[in-house]
This record gives sequence, structure tokens and C-alpha cells, in this order.
Amino acid sequence: MVVAVWSGKLIMLEKTKNIAKQILEEKKANGVLGLMKNQRDIVQPHVFKRLPELDALVLEPKWLLAKLSMSILRSSPEGYRLAVLCRGCDERALIELTKRNQIEKENLLTIGIACSQEQAAICLCDRPYPAKVDAGEIASGVDPFQDERVREFLIGNDKKRMEKWANVLKRCIKCYGCRNSCPICVCEPCKLEDDVWVQRGDVPAEMATFHLIRAFHLSDTCVACGACQEACPVNIPLLYLQLSMRKTLKEKYGYEAGLDPEKKSPILSDFLKEPETGREYPEWINSLREKDGH
Repeated sequence: MVVAVWSGKLIMLEKTKNIAKQILEEKKANGVLGLMKNQRDIVQPHVFKRLPELDALVLEPKWLLAKLSMSILRSSPEGYRLAVLCRGCDERALIELTKRNQIEKENLLTIGIACSQEQAAICLCDRPYPAKVDAGEIASGVDPFQDERVREFLIGNDKKRMEKWANVLKRCIKCYGCRNSCPICVCEPCKLEDDVWVQRGDVPAEMATFHLIRAFHLSDTCVACGACQEACPVNIPLLYLQLSMRKTLKEKYGYEAGLDPEKKSPILSDFLKEPETGREYPEWINSLREKDGH
């Protein structure tokens, strides 16, 4: 079994290298963003520009590249095109960044990498693969709401759940690691640095004005990559908050962030200009109509 898994990983890696090689040879992109292992066995992101460099390409560990892709494209000259090794969560993040005009899609080329079932279980991912898989075998994913860790914080008695959240959020040292690592947190200026909402210097941060503001702000853009939770130095299960909102949007509106580049968020819908058939207007619509003279 171990031999078969290792063999599968080698095949996946070689296939990825061949795809990257073809992209560079045919000049489909100026560079390929992936992971490089150097002579000291240190793995780090790297933009591969020359064919010999691809010998050092690796696929593990999981490393989110969407936000770095945005930074590279923003700082590159006009016409620069970047190919990116994309896991499912990375592709979803890139789609959301494109929808919000943070990335020009014509400047981006993706190489789809499927995560293993083991990685899906670690990340609690129900879709551990991109829309188009170029390398790797598609795993079925997992239902995060069947995981006892998630259920403990999201299912059951409301009072007990709030007590659990209050206790873990008190551990926050307000390092902004969750914000900085999130591929969708790109607002400038950031409201989480505004004294109106979050008092600077207060540790722990008051939960209702820090983590909940951030969670709701990302409610329709979170792609469940888990970067926020992985970056947290005090092990706050931040992903669970986002999973809950993703589930609500899917069940009530049929919307999942990062899956359809053309589908608009229901939260961003303009009820006055684009009324939806079968949807009731919120009460506050009347006040908007009166203000606009309707």
C-alpha cells in the first residue's frame, strides 16, 4: 500500500513537471509558480523560468499560492503571464480574486493538482480538487459537519456553543496572522485596523468586533482553504466559523464561493435593480425605495 502511494506521487510529480516544461517551452507563460526544494531540503515558493530549474519542483507540503500569485501579477510588467500549480482551494481563491478585479484572468494559467484523500481529511475539504485536474487522482473529499471537532463548535445547544467560542477566542493575541494569510483578505485599508471597529492594543481582541467582523466580511468569499486556522499561533478553529456560513449560503441560495466565475454572490445582489423571482424583499428595501424616490 505504501509503495503504491509513493509510486502514485512520483507519477503525479513527473506529470506536473512535464506540463510545466511544455508551458515554458511553448512560452505560454513567463513563469510557473510552484514549490522548489533547494539543496538544503528547504521547500519554498518559486517562479520557475528555466527548464533545468524544474528538476527541483516538488508538490508537498500543501502550500497556498493564490495570494502570492496576485502579488506577483500586480508587480509584473504589462503582458506578464503566470502559470500556477493549483489545488482546489487555490483555484477557488483565484476565481474569487478574479471576480473582485484583483487578478486579470487572461494573465493567469493554472495547472490543476488533485489533493489526496488524506490531505482532504486533514483540511476537512469536501472538494479537494480543481475543476480541471491535470495531475493526481480525484479524491471524494469529506463532509466537515460529520467531524466531531466541527460538530462540537457548530451543532447543539446555543449557550454551550457560545461558551466554547468565547473561551477559544480569548486566546487571540491579535497577531493578524489570519488576515495576512487569507487569500481573500485584500481590502486596503483593512477595517480590522480601524479604531472605530477594533481598539488597537487590546489583547485579547473583543470577539464581536474582530473575529466576527472578519468572518461575516468573508462570508460569501471564503473558499475553505484553512489558511487562517493554519496560521493561528494559538490554535483557534477559525475555519469552523467560515464552514458554517458556506453551508448556509449553499443550502439557502445555492451559492458556493470559488466554483463559478460568472455567478454573483447573493449577498451582493442589488434588490432594486436586479430583483429575483421568488425572493421576498428584506424590510429595509422599503426605506431604500423611499430614499431613491421609488
